[in-house]
Amino acid sequence: MEIHQWMISYTRQTEWIDKRGILLWIAFYAGGLGGGLYLVSLYFNSLWGMFISWLIIGVIKGGTHLLFLGKPGRFWRIMFRPQTSWLARGFIFVVLFVGSGAIQLMLSHWMPGSVPEILFKVSTGILAFGVAVYTGIILKNIKGVPFWNSILLPILFVLCGILGGFGLSVVIALAGGDVNLSAAEWGSRVLLIANALVIILYLFKAEQREEVGKQSVMEQLRGNNAPIFWIGIVASGIAIPLAIAVTSLIAGEIASGLLVFGVICEIIGGLALRYCVLKAGAYKPLVAKAQ
Repeated sequence: MEIHQWMISYTRQTEWIDKRGILLWIAFYAGGLGGGLYLVSLYFNSLWGMFISWLIIGVIKGGTHLLFLGKPGRFWRIMFRPQTSWLARGFIFVVLFVGSGAIQLMLSHWMPGSVPEILFKVSTGILAFGVAVYTGIILKNIKGVPFWNSILLPILFVLCGILGGFGLSVVIALAGGDVNLSAAEWGSRVLLIANALVIILYLFKAEQREEVGKQSVMEQLRGNNAPIFWIGIVASGIAIPLAIAVTSLIAGEIASGLLVFGVICEIIGGLALRYCVLKAGAYKPLVAKAQ
């Protein structure tokens, strides 16, 4: 049998992040952000937040995912294989969320507090969670990529989406929307710490998962992904927003522009996280390399 280099060496996947794969990267993040914002908006009963999350999932998430497929007119065929594919289940979550969310928004506007509105809030919230978590489950189930094959990945994606949801809720509050600013800031602080801890745990576990997993972690810390990891995730996604959050907590009041800057950094961090996870994913060798 002829042995090719990709059969015995660390081989990075490229389909889901290079060239057209950039669309999938954006779709993955938009799904987490939109789903997280909807869940946070349910907590605040924020109609503005629910509407923005509906736009993020319906327009950005749905649009970029369809463009990635190459033949958007045939996407509906995927939905008929939910029993075997998390990609199919994900499309079902998105389509049902858009439909259920549209009805819920109308009910919240015209019939607030009614039984139908409450039922649609519950069903749309469940679908929002499905949209936020399914991309992590897709990656987790790809056993040929050890760096992705972790139960912590869906948890991390959901926490990152909820963090972005609290961040956007801060912006909604600053714009005079229907969100409690103090509570949104507290949520951001808690989720920043939770995200940092899960990222550390995820990398620690991945580093122990076969040699390919260790190489993927080193790619984040010292390799080509290191600038994006340290600047995008650690500095922009965690350190700067956390410093602003602590300053706000101590001072009691902080400039609105600084809070918005912190939210922008959180979003950059979320995008950088998805990018690094997708970029560092590598297939394990098919055959053992000769010593």
